[in-house]
Amino acid sequence: MYAKMIEDMQNNMKQAFDMKSYETAMKPMTDLFEVNKATVEALVEQQTALVKELVEGAMEQAKALSSQKDMAAAVETQKSYLQGLQARLIDAAKVSQETLVKSRDEASNIVKGAIESATKH
Repeated sequence: MYAKMIEDMQNNMKQAFDMKSYETAMKPMTDLFEVNKATVEALVEQQTALVKELVEGAMEQAKALSSQKDMAAAVETQKSYLQGLQARLIDAAKVSQETLVKSRDEASNIVKGAIESATKH
């Protein structure tokens, strides 16, 4: 979807401007696209690692619970696992939020720069 949109926009811009003007006009759009791409890649990487960690943790927890001989020990094992899980999910949410905030700030700077550049011309 993005590729087609960028391609159409590029063709329209090439028809309207000379090559130097075209490159200047497209730079903010290209920069925004790169920020978006990097953000998606980072979030996918983070979420993949999280899911892998959660699956491995669940398997370890199942093994730990199956080895418990009494109910009190099983409940304590489960309580400890859930507290660790809660902390891990909170950490993952913070990391994702930091990635999104960084992306937002980069995109804002690109847009501000484009607006400033457009108002100078």
